[in-house]
Amino acid sequence: MMNKNIKRFLLIAVLAIPVVIAGSSVYAQTKNASKDQDPDPEFIGGKTELQRYLDANLKYPAKAKEAKKEGIVYVSFTVSETGKVMNPKIVRSIGMGCDEEALRLVEEMPNWKPGKEDGIVKALPVVIPVAFRL
Repeated sequence: MMNKNIKRFLLIAVLAIPVVIAGSSVYAQTKNASKDQDPDPEFIGGKTELQRYLDANLKYPAKAKEAKKEGIVYVSFTVSETGKVMNPKIVRSIGMGCDEEALRLVEEMPNWKPGKEDGIVKALPVVIPVAFRL
């Protein structure tokens, strides 16, 4: 009799596992879908205007120009609830004065459009590339 109950329990467990897995993946998709609807922080005017700002304001460091140094500096920062750019930091460096120039550009940026998380405006992180090309 015990053996029969164990077999029955195992059969029910094996049949229930796909239902539990499918249910949790639907929950995960629903949760991710709501996050996808939350806008990320955005430079006013979008990526095109951000690139225009960088191109118009970048001052190629003399040391990097002389050494023909090119590359991309990645800068991380936080966009506050009010859109203010805060705490810029170099994530990927190329040196020769380019890092300092990238930080200057970010520190002098105008306010951004703040992002949302779970439908609430929050301070959120952003990483942007600043290209140095001769």
